[in-house]
Amino acid sequence: MIDLNYAIYSFVAMFLIVDPIGNVPVFQSLLEMYYVKNRSQMIRRAVIIAMTVTIIFTIGGNHIFRLFGINLYSFRIAGGILLFIIAIEMLFGTKTRTESTKEEKRDAMSREDIVVMPLAIPLLAGPGAITMSIVLFNQAKNFIDIIILFANIILVFAISYIILVKSAFVFKLLGTTGTKVIMRLMGLLLTSIAVQFIITGISEAIMEMMHG
Repeated sequence: MIDLNYAIYSFVAMFLIVDPIGNVPVFQSLLEMYYVKNRSQMIRRAVIIAMTVTIIFTIGGNHIFRLFGINLYSFRIAGGILLFIIAIEMLFGTKTRTESTKEEKRDAMSREDIVVMPLAIPLLAGPGAITMSIVLFNQAKNFIDIIILFANIILVFAISYIILVKSAFVFKLLGTTGTKVIMRLMGLLLTSIAVQFIITGISEAIMEMMHG
């Protein structure tokens, strides 16, 4: 049976952290020197790379935990803190340093191909998106939930592709102010999700200590 709450929650959480609308101004500035046809191709490649990286880390996250002896609740707390920092920076209207730095952007402008960095990584598939996907994967109760999660990851990146390809229209429609307002609303929702991650992680740690 499909868990509708998990389906909606996982989609919203991934969409908020990938933040295609908030990335519109950045993509606009990085791609403005290229022809429209080239922009579409570059965005498509960036989205495919970002989606692939996210799915690989989602599947392999638990193996990495076991390899380094990391408990899930530790990762949940750390991930919640990371997401909280990103959310706070979204609320205050600053592009988070966990996604890209000014140096990375300047360096990217001097390369022929900026698709992998910073477009795919870390603008779309940054630490936040990877953290979110791994935590959501571990929240899945059954195989159907896992299928739903991967379907939502694919759907989020598909929607991101459409938004970014139409970024000029989106930017014109929303304007600078509209983009900032949406970015802050997304930051507020993401803050709530991050706090919930931290609370859940702390609760799990306490429970393990009590039974240990």
